[in-house]
Order: sequence, then C-alpha cells, then structure tokens
Amino acid sequence: MPVPVSTPRRFSFGPYEADLHSGELLKNGRRVRLQSQPFQLLTMLLERPGELVTREEICQKLWPADTFVDFDHSLGTALLKIREALDDSAAEPQFVQTLHKRGYRFIAPVTAVGMMPEPSPPPATDSEGDPVDEGRRNAVPRKIVWLCVALGIAVSGGWYWLRPHQVTSIAVLPLANLSGDASQQFFADAVTDELTANLAQIGSIRVISHTSAVACSGAKKSAAEIARCLGVDALVEGSVARSGNRVRITTQLIRAASDSHLWAHTYDREIRDVLTVQGEMAREIAESISARLTTREQAQLSRAHPVDAEAALLYFKGSYFLSQLDTPRAKEVFTEAIQRDPNSAEAWAGLADTLHTMGVQGDYDAFSQAKVAANKALAIDSSQAQALMVLGIVSFLYDWDPVQSEAFFRRSIESRPSYAMAHALYADMLAHHGKLEEAIRETKLASAYDPVSVLTNSMAWHTYFCARRYDDALKVMLSAREVDPTLGPDNWRVATSWEQKGEYQKAIEATSPEDAPTLRAALAAGGEQGYWQRKLELLLSGRNPNDRYGFSAIARAYMHLGKKEEALRALEKGYEMHDPYLIFWLPAHAEFDPLRSEPRFQKMLHGVGIS
Repeated sequence: MPVPVSTPRRFSFGPYEADLHSGELLKNGRRVRLQSQPFQLLTMLLERPGELVTREEICQKLWPADTFVDFDHSLGTALLKIREALDDSAAEPQFVQTLHKRGYRFIAPVTAVGMMPEPSPPPATDSEGDPVDEGRRNAVPRKIVWLCVALGIAVSGGWYWLRPHQVTSIAVLPLANLSGDASQQFFADAVTDELTANLAQIGSIRVISHTSAVACSGAKKSAAEIARCLGVDALVEGSVARSGNRVRITTQLIRAASDSHLWAHTYDREIRDVLTVQGEMAREIAESISARLTTREQAQLSRAHPVDAEAALLYFKGSYFLSQLDTPRAKEVFTEAIQRDPNSAEAWAGLADTLHTMGVQGDYDAFSQAKVAANKALAIDSSQAQALMVLGIVSFLYDWDPVQSEAFFRRSIESRPSYAMAHALYADMLAHHGKLEEAIRETKLASAYDPVSVLTNSMAWHTYFCARRYDDALKVMLSAREVDPTLGPDNWRVATSWEQKGEYQKAIEATSPEDAPTLRAALAAGGEQGYWQRKLELLLSGRNPNDRYGFSAIARAYMHLGKKEEALRALEKGYEMHDPYLIFWLPAHAEFDPLRSEPRFQKMLHGVGIS
C-alpha cells in the first residue's frame, strides 16, 4: 500500500498561524480577517521562508495570463491587506520584506505545525453496504438531529447577515466600451468619471473615487469581492456605446452582499446632453436607495447642461490626459474645447486643474493662468467643485493666503462631499498651516473616498511629516511604492523621511541613480557632514538667478552644516522670489526650529500668512 504524501496543514510564525485547510489566519487562536487572494499570497511566502518570491512567480500563480487586472495595483493591495492583518510595516518589516521591483521575502521563522495527508480509503463495509462499525450505525440519527440544529442556526444567522441593509456607500465600476472602437475607451472612462463626480455631490452617500474603483475591479472578481476591496454596499456597472453624435448608456445598481439588482436603466441621448444625463442618472440612483438629497443637491443634479458635442468629446479627452498627468496635451485639448464652447464650466475647470498641476511641477506662471481659468468656470457655475479646489491650492501656494485657501476648499467639499482629491489637498494645506488634527481628519476622509489610489494616499505623507511622525510618513510612502513600484517622482519624500531619522544609507537608496554614487562616497568619506555638504552642492549646481523653487531644501542643508546665516539668506531669497513652496516648509521642517525666534524668520512667517 503506497504511503500517502503529506503537506503542511498549518504554518506557525510569531503569534500567528495560517490554516491552509480552512484558509484562515489566526492570532493567538483568534481569527484575523484576511481575504482569499491576500491569504494565497501569504501562503506562497510561508511555503518558502527566507527566499525571494519574485513578482513574476506571484503573477503566474495568482493572476494568470487570462486574468484582466492591473497587476501592480492588485499585488500591492493584497500585500497591504497582509501587512494590516499582521500589523507589519514596510519601513521596518517583521514578517514580509519588500525587495524593490523584484519581489518579497518572508523573514520571520516559520514552523510547519501539522500535516494534511492524502484522503484515506473508505471504511470497510458489510455485505449490505453499511459500515461494519455498529456504533457508527447508531450515531447516524444523532448526526441528523445535529445537522438539523446547525441548519436552523445557519438559516437564522444567514437571514440576519443577508437581510436588506440601507445602502450608504457606492462605487461606479468602469463602464464597458461597446462602441466597437478601442480608441473610444477614453469616452467610456470619462462617462464613468462624470457619473462618479455627480454621485459624489450627494452628501448622504459615500462615493468611492474612479481611481480606486478601477484598481479593485477585475473580470473574474465577484461583486462581493470588489465591494469588500472598496468597502461599499453597492456597485454601479454598465456600458457605454457611442455612434456618431448619439450615445447609449446602460447602467444597473447591484447590492453587493446578495448580488441582487436594485435598479437599472438605459439612456439614449445626443452627445450634447451627455453631461445632463449624468445628473439624471445620479438622481435616479439616489432615489432607488432612498438617499436623502438636499434642496441644493436636487437643484444641481436636475440642472440642464447642454454642451457642444465636439466640445464634450474634447473635454472627456482632456480629462483623460490630465488623469495621466500628461499636462501639455491636457492643456491643448481643454483649450480647444473652450474654443468650441466658451460656456463650458467643466472645460474651464479642467484647464484650471491642468495649469495648477503645471505650477506644482515647476511652471510658476501657470499658477496665475490657473486662477483665471478657475474664476471663468465659477462665473458660469459658482458651485464647480474642481475649480474651487484649484483656487484652494493656488491661494495657498501662489497667493500665500491660507485663510482664503481654506474657504475655497470648504466650498469645494460642500459642493462635492466625496471629492477625494479636494480632501487630500485640503489636508496638505492644513498640515503645512499647523492645523494637524484637522489635517489628519481630512487625510482619513480622502483615504475613505479613494482607498486604493496611490496618488491620493501618498499625499498623506505631508500630514504625518508636518506632525513629525516620520515613521508614519515613511509607512505611507513605502506602502504606496509597494502598490506602484514605478512611483518615481515621490522618491524625494522617502529620502527626506529617512534623513529625518538619520538613516542616510536608506535615504541614498531612495535618491536618483545619478546622485546616489556621489552621496554614498561623501557619506563614507565625511560622515553626516560629508553627506550634507555634497547634497548642498547638488542642490546648488545648475541653478540660475531666476529660479523660484527649491530654497527651503537649500536652507535645510545649510542648517545641517551649522550655517544659520546662510540658511536665513537662502530663505530670504526664496521669500523675495516668491518660492511657492516656502509656505509649505517654513513651518514644517524641524531644521528651522533654531531660527524661529529670529525676527527675520518671524517676518517671513508673517508674510506667508502663517504667524
């Protein structure tokens, strides 16, 4: 008789056990919530403790070639769920170590607790086909009794969990492009985004952002799985088909827990009415779940919104380019849309957002242009949330007017309560203005409305950095990089956080490949002083007299070198040049603490509206 092959039944590590048979994670004998896919990833790591499990191996096993998902987002989300369950940290891991862009390694000791043998052959039976064991024959009636009891408990408990609950949170899944033309995908994405934005105007419903909805959706995921990923009660799904100047939008609302339909409708419209129909859909979805609409919300969603058909297509295309941070093309397309329809508040707001983004990226003159475009949008629609958000950040960075900035952000969020980006930018403004408790609250709201977005969640770094919670700031950025390993522009946040902790080797690892070798050599030769001297040289090299950005970083390096006077002069030069980020860093950097009693420093704080 062959010996059955055995495989581990459970893995034990620290206070945890992973039961492979039941798919459960236990901590000190108590169940810890962990979804199926993260559990499968954890199992892969536990089966090879101490070894690198590559991203390619994980992809082949958990997301095979016929699975249509964003692999980086799905893998990063699964890993975040594992870290939450294990109370682990990407910055200082106890269990799962990230090898950037390569894979992951389980670093804690692992013990195989039990074994799962292959199924044993069935018991011997007598000539009538019954088991020989007389005791088992007598036990059958008892099993039936207990089965009935268990069934009764399951039914009553199941009714409790499956009974209809009020829908208070919704996500709009990407609407399928049925136009028969792959180049029209931008149109389907834009209609999805617009419907999300219209629903987000309803304060009694929590609406998840388009970014997170895309990240959590997948062809092979059930409604319940997607809803769990996003933390919502219901999902909107459907399709968009465009033919010439007409569009058909088919949508349905699904209760995630029971996969039951709550509402469905098909809209046939001309493209010129595509923005009007978004409000109509949002209103009907709200009515189907008995959501309360205020008088203002009812008016906003009922407003007729005709636009030039070609301008609508250009607006949607510009929104797509802006979502990809392709600001030159977004600016070009939004400008063309405005030329077609100068009364499109949406196109003016999109242009304003694009120009504000260009200002943040280093084009100083774009800030003033963003103000003009945003005010044009508000002259057409005084409640345009995107334009109000732009004025919020521009008032802070460009005008150095925190009071006015806060007023604009509050108006933007009042107009669209579930606007994740407005909450995230408002949190940044509050944090750099020293209002840390309010900033943390807004940060959490932004994360609730956009739970999987790398961009939105990475912005929480500012809140924790300003609060000098550098471990939390690092955790935010390292978690974001796990979701998106290509997250390059924000490496400076990681490097700055490690510098604040005195971990210079790790700061160098997050630095650009061009600068890392010389910084490493300077640290080896001159220690901390050598590091900051070389960093200062890199910051100063290539600058011209008209540069408006970067003075805070230069002053910070001078302070590490003990050169207070040079630091003050650098900050004063930034004040003179109106460095838009001076208002960010004067109140935030710990290095500037020895300067805070200086009258020259106080004058600058007062000038940026912080004192």
